[in-house]
Amino acid sequence: MGGEQLIIIDEVAINYSDELSILEICNRNHIPLPQMCSLGHLTPSGHCGLCVVELFDEAVPDHWIPVLACLLAPKKGIKIRTQSEMIAVIREMAGLLILRSHPCDCNYCENFGPCELRKIYNKTGFGFTRAIEDGKGKKTVISCLSERFLLDREKCANCGLCVTYCREILGEDFLHSVLKDNDQSRLELYPGVKYGEGYLLNLIEICPFNAIIDEKSLGLPPSWQLQGFDGIATESSTGSNIKIFVQDNEIAHIKPRKNLNIGEIIPDISRDLHRRNETDRLDHMILHGQKVEERKLMLFFLPRIGFGHRCAMICNGSLSLENMMLTRQLADVLGARIFVKNRRQEGDDWLISSDKNTNIRSALLTQMIKKEAVEDFNEIEDLISHNQIQTLIVLDEDVLSLGFSKENFAKVDSFTFSSHKNETTQNSHVAIPICTVFEENGHFINRDFLLQRFHRAIIRKTEAKPLWEWLAMIKNIYTGRSGEAAEFQSIEAIWKFMEKLIPEFEKISFKDLPPEGIKLENNRFKNFPFIA
Repeated sequence: MGGEQLIIIDEVAINYSDELSILEICNRNHIPLPQMCSLGHLTPSGHCGLCVVELFDEAVPDHWIPVLACLLAPKKGIKIRTQSEMIAVIREMAGLLILRSHPCDCNYCENFGPCELRKIYNKTGFGFTRAIEDGKGKKTVISCLSERFLLDREKCANCGLCVTYCREILGEDFLHSVLKDNDQSRLELYPGVKYGEGYLLNLIEICPFNAIIDEKSLGLPPSWQLQGFDGIATESSTGSNIKIFVQDNEIAHIKPRKNLNIGEIIPDISRDLHRRNETDRLDHMILHGQKVEERKLMLFFLPRIGFGHRCAMICNGSLSLENMMLTRQLADVLGARIFVKNRRQEGDDWLISSDKNTNIRSALLTQMIKKEAVEDFNEIEDLISHNQIQTLIVLDEDVLSLGFSKENFAKVDSFTFSSHKNETTQNSHVAIPICTVFEENGHFINRDFLLQRFHRAIIRKTEAKPLWEWLAMIKNIYTGRSGEAAEFQSIEAIWKFMEKLIPEFEKISFKDLPPEGIKLENNRFKNFPFIA
């Protein structure tokens, strides 16, 4: 459809151009229409019947024809109305047909808030399932779709949205409806299909009737009963948005968070990011393999990274913007070189990028690196072999598992900051616990230079601190700053410093950063060999 054209909805003239249906036009213009089987640009099915509107019939005076908005293509000059007595009756009948075989367990349903069926149930009081009418009590028919999916067949309304999502978005017919002996269709997953580093688990949110269940969420309160925090998935440089739901200071669910700049789905691996957070944590400060107090650790640590000691730092390319800024500042004080290992793994053309350094753009803006990340540790190991580096500070990177030789690692005074135990922490002279991305506030810059904020979801109950706090403390000790004169005592203080140092931050206010983030200028780095 070329150019803008005009239609009339509820006696208001509305321009449209590339919209494919009346429902899409209504959604874009914030005209409320009930809907339960429509999603984005997926081919509409009209199964729920709730988005009914009336189309003016020009051939018959004052005659309006009921049609489904999701199946009605716009046409120049047509007149639509979204409210009438007839529309209300049809919508109510459509809702009652769904409720006829749908359990009214609203207090436990993920769709509790925006559910159109609940509105109809509240209005009509109709909510008896077949099982109750038959005198057998509530009988939930749950079957296993895969090793991770469960399907509540009593809730499933066969709207086909999940099948369409697999076919049109994932490009595979993972799901299909099978007609059984009782002439009822059943949803089934093709044999051998498993969830993994793909996008199948998004079916949990896509199902409008809460019929598809994540087995790992069984026994946990639904997300709407829990406090949610905005987060960013850290397995890819695309910066997928997540919502973290917490119960008793433990992460219960990770779900997609709406953001027009990124999208409304996440990779399957993003949902389980927190599970590693619960195991193998580095809970205490370690000196020569033994738990130690902070004062004793610092007495050992500080003289070995002081002036005159040839020092190098290896930094994880997925640290937050604030952590990278303080890394740069401490390196300047110590005269240390910074190395970031290039981490690549096969990605896709969507949300899983091949660049696993999820925040490498922040490394550029903070000048933590000034060229592409290193492919290996040959240069730094050569410096160690020639006694040009005496002290090595490792920031949340398991360098030994990435190919750094134990022989050269043993030649230097090694200090590792890490959230989890690993081979490097076990072989370091000093291991210092730091917070995970779930336990601190901060910012990331994705591969498209979108600056986004994430929020602390849980509070760590051990000796772990945000990395930037450790780095700021060490820098303040070496520069003789203490008390009120100490630098970088908060995220806001770091931000004020970055506003002066980073040209792209000059007009960005910390308090006014929107939830969807801000796109930064990348003119300074157009010739940099980015890896997307």
